[in-house]
Amino acid sequence: MARTGLHGAPPDLVLLVTAGMPTQDAVPMIRGALGPVGVAGGTTAAILTHNGAVGNGALVICLANSEGAVSGVAAAPGGSLTEASQGIARLILAGWPFRMRYPRGLGLAFVRPGLGSPAEQFLAPWRVLMGPKMRTVCSVLSSPTVYGSSSSEPVASAACLEANYSTGLGFAEGFAASDPLPDREVLIQGSLDAAAAALKRLEGDAARLVLVIESSARHRALGSAASREWAAIRNEVDPRTPCVGWLCEGVAAYGRGVRPVDTHGSLVIVALGDAPPK
Repeated sequence: MARTGLHGAPPDLVLLVTAGMPTQDAVPMIRGALGPVGVAGGTTAAILTHNGAVGNGALVICLANSEGAVSGVAAAPGGSLTEASQGIARLILAGWPFRMRYPRGLGLAFVRPGLGSPAEQFLAPWRVLMGPKMRTVCSVLSSPTVYGSSSSEPVASAACLEANYSTGLGFAEGFAASDPLPDREVLIQGSLDAAAAALKRLEGDAARLVLVIESSARHRALGSAASREWAAIRNEVDPRTPCVGWLCEGVAAYGRGVRPVDTHGSLVIVALGDAPPK
């Protein structure tokens, strides 16, 4: 189903996010259907579909490079997020011999839970190597299962699209874990504003894909209002544009208008448009 959206083009990378019982057979199955494609992702609390949060299932996103663009996928073991972050960045950069000094595009990273701060220990060392123009989102999974190829069991994986892509990030603030539960309407408005900001930063280009990466704490705080939050986000997006995502234990990002901070209960929205023609 995901491949049909590429209209005959071969996929260059796949994002795989599963919820429920993780399966080690998922990556070989995908490569059996799509060929030797790079895969990044992992198992987390739930995936977000057109029907909202689903606790059991798999989300498969196929991406193809536009003309003049490249992609990179890597995973790494390690005793810390810093070590894994640097290892993944070096592997991806090594595959781009003609890259710009600071590659421009979009990165999506997935890390095991319990290894520390995604903002300080993954994104900060990542940015040292990748530079400031690779807008990147890091999801802390709710399971140790990370998808990707490495010499041993990976603790993190990442996929990057490198080109002058039209991309936008939107960030919704969270709340302190020790505070009383925030007002649900405030949370919904924050998510709506994040969606609008992400789409606005495409600067008039049509969105080809919108990803919603939401912390499980925010979803729990919304309770029965979670469906209204999802409807509000989707109403900002053209109904012909795929809008999917996942819940995770934590999310951090950096890019234009978004600082790499760890906030309990936050949400990040990613809008991806086309690379402009030469």
